[in-house]
Amino acid sequence: MSTINRRHAVKTLALGAVLGTSGLRPAWAQSRIKVTQAVSSLAYVQSFVAQQRGLFKAEGLEAELVNTGGGGPDVQIVLAGHAEFTVNDGAQVLPALQQGQKLQCVMALLNKSIVNVTMRKQVADKLGVSASMPVAERVRRMKGLRIGVTRPGSLTWQMARYNFITAGMDPDKDAEITGMGDAPSLAAALRRGNLDVIYISVPIGETLVSQGAAITLLDNSSGDDPSLPSFLMEGLWATPDFIRKNRELVAKTVRAYRNASAYLVQSTPEEAAKTLKPVFTGLDDDVLLEGVRRVKQAVSPTGIVDAALMDNTQKVLELNGVLKKRMSLAEMFDPSFLKA
Repeated sequence: MSTINRRHAVKTLALGAVLGTSGLRPAWAQSRIKVTQAVSSLAYVQSFVAQQRGLFKAEGLEAELVNTGGGGPDVQIVLAGHAEFTVNDGAQVLPALQQGQKLQCVMALLNKSIVNVTMRKQVADKLGVSASMPVAERVRRMKGLRIGVTRPGSLTWQMARYNFITAGMDPDKDAEITGMGDAPSLAAALRRGNLDVIYISVPIGETLVSQGAAITLLDNSSGDDPSLPSFLMEGLWATPDFIRKNRELVAKTVRAYRNASAYLVQSTPEEAAKTLKPVFTGLDDDVLLEGVRRVKQAVSPTGIVDAALMDNTQKVLELNGVLKKRMSLAEMFDPSFLKA
């Protein structure tokens, strides 16, 4: 996997503007695709499965997974034409669509949020918190605590605020929500006691739980929160212009991702973890296995973005003031590649 940092991404976009070109490779090379993603995590599990199991190659594709070191450049690189696809969450893409930046989802990959909520065990014990409590009560127990997210505006930030608002609290007054950067920084701050709660994608929190340092406060990956039974955590996106001009290539890419989703749905967690181990060599086997178990629960078996999924995703953005105008399903989802 290649990595593009933010500075390089900006330079790449600027170069495309100077040259007056979209940056897309010529037609003879269109079996080669770039798929951007913000970071390397289990949120992009279908990309890794397709790569490890040869599902891209089976469709005649040479796929490069591009890690942009954070959200933002992953979308902009595709909009500028320097990559064909991005795997991305609705919270990242829908605000861009609102601003007139054109992307369409051709397949849902994960239909539940896998941003789980992890509380330091010492704090949980002090507050008498347990996973058996109603979700609203668990959220209310976070009042006044120090809560870590990756950055303001990110999905972790939005999920934290969403929980507080739906529990009748004010996230700006009833908690200290702090952007801490990447996942390792959040985990380290929780271990040191500088944070009481963190919002982060699996399996970071699960690693802390396995080490006895924390408990899982909310397991969104299993639909723990009844107010948010579904969410467009990840989808496969491209520009409408690219989709229109390259339908065969898009169809091949969608088939590779559909086969990856089917494998994840049908395989055991142990089988899937074995497939993913070469990608996540830094994770202990038991932590990777637990992460896979949780992510499997969020895999979309159909790839369809339906009205309920769209509504739940936009609801989170609206409550956070990020989305000012709702979009129709037809504006952001092209289901035609899933009909074959």
